[in-house]
Amino acid sequence: MLCLAAWLLTSGTGCSHGAFHERIAELSQQIAAEPQNARLYLQRADSYRQHEDWQAALADCGKARELDPAIEADLPHGRTLLEAGRPADALPLLDGFLGRHPQNAQALTCRARTFEKLGRHSAAIADYREALKHTPIPEPDLVLETANVLAAQGSEAEAVQGLNAGIEKLGPLPSLVLRSMQLEIATKNFDAALGRVESMRRTAPRAEPWMARRASILTQAGRIPESRAAWQALVEHLAALPNLERGSHAMSKLMEEATQALAALDRPPAPMTQP
Repeated sequence: MLCLAAWLLTSGTGCSHGAFHERIAELSQQIAAEPQNARLYLQRADSYRQHEDWQAALADCGKARELDPAIEADLPHGRTLLEAGRPADALPLLDGFLGRHPQNAQALTCRARTFEKLGRHSAAIADYREALKHTPIPEPDLVLETANVLAAQGSEAEAVQGLNAGIEKLGPLPSLVLRSMQLEIATKNFDAALGRVESMRRTAPRAEPWMARRASILTQAGRIPESRAAWQALVEHLAALPNLERGSHAMSKLMEEATQALAALDRPPAPMTQP
């Protein structure tokens, strides 16, 4: 299990191009000094994987297995195969690892991605659910991935529930809030989306983007008088800003968006064509 722990400690860390070469050189030196150390080959395999050098990564996984057939290599090997575009080859290795470690959230996430690549959506959702269950503080990407797969299979309500649970644990991260809002709008739960916008507006460093989002949601909800008033309030707010702020690229774009939205709302509807 020592080699597995070492791999898990290094597997989530990316590195720059220069740092990658330094790490590879360091591990290669260690391997030269200890050529029978299978654990070092797994560590170097993971560095190659992070750099997307799949051939070298897979070669080192194979060498680690050759040196120590009992080494716990299924997860790093399976993950490398998945990321190399070989999900069918990755699945048996991930199945084997999870047979021994059924609550390992990293392996569950990896197998969920594998199932998704193979078009086995129900199995992917089951693994994503299990991964979240066994991850007290999940990464935002895991929360988003799970929500996106659920939404793609028509389970928008569960997707929003999962996003809300993630927001409770991780705080109102914009990526989670925006995705939840998108799903609420898609399911025409406009009041929930507007409530989310208001909570973000109160804490955001700049209120203007959230004012624009609120006006846009009101338009999508068909609440035209409220939408017009919201866009007009944004125009007046922007016009009252100091010259330096008002002239910034971000504020200029919002002013353009607001004036175009007002023009569209005031434009008479196109006449219906006769059949």
